[in-house]
Amino acid sequence: MIKNTTALLLGVCIFVSMPACKQKHAHAGDIVFYNPIEYNDFVVDHQNAIIRHMVNLTQAFDNGTEQEIRMQYKSLKSRSDSSLHMIKQLSDYEGDSVLKTAAVDLLKFYNQVFHKQYHEMIEIFLKGEAASDAEVETLNQHVVYIRNKEDALNKKLNAAQANFAKKFQFEFDDQTPEIP
Repeated sequence: MIKNTTALLLGVCIFVSMPACKQKHAHAGDIVFYNPIEYNDFVVDHQNAIIRHMVNLTQAFDNGTEQEIRMQYKSLKSRSDSSLHMIKQLSDYEGDSVLKTAAVDLLKFYNQVFHKQYHEMIEIFLKGEAASDAEVETLNQHVVYIRNKEDALNKKLNAAQANFAKKFQFEFDDQTPEIP
């Protein structure tokens, strides 16, 4: 009787645990993704959060005070730091790491630019008419560099997302967010 009960209990345990072994889930820290759409959306949500902060900074340039500009800049750097950290924690998705790699590349670039070039650009911008011609030229060079590099990295991410969607059979809305 004990032998039968043990065998039955062991059989139930194996039966219950087998489906969990077959399922492949991806994760980012404690966040678990049960399907490729959730995984893709996680990447897109972090990219969009950074873009929203970039828009807020741009609006501060247009309408804000120096204090507002500095506050939005600090918020942008913080958002960039946290998004990069979260995307770096992503596991691959069923052996596919191309989407994660493309997202990390873009967010690393953003992070580097926000901490270095943006700081210098803001300082030049805040000088207004007092900025020298050399400083204005530096600002323009930063803008050109950032746009070109960002465009290439966005294209790489969009291609990775499209391939990811095709591989895991879901529809992907291929619209690159616009940055003012």
